[in-house]
Amino acid sequence: MDSAEEKRQKEITAYLDRIEELEDGSATAVFYVEDEEDEFRQFVLPADFLPEDAAEGEYFTLTLARAEEKTQAALDEARSQLGTRNQE
Repeated sequence: MDSAEEKRQKEITAYLDRIEELEDGSATAVFYVEDEEDEFRQFVLPADFLPEDAAEGEYFTLTLARAEEKTQAALDEARSQLGTRNQE
């Protein structure tokens, strides 16, 4: 990954601690990530975001990157809606 690409995205290694079944029949995946101060932070995602063969106790790489096209489309839609309201 070149330095320009590194600035646009970040990879995080996360430990899948457990999958919790909820009362409504859905499930959540509880992850831990280690921060720069060697502290662990917990975060939760819907379990259906996981690959089918994911298992508790495994590490995953999460890549966070801007969805520039979707962001621009949302901004364009918001501007369009504001323009429509201002004309009423």
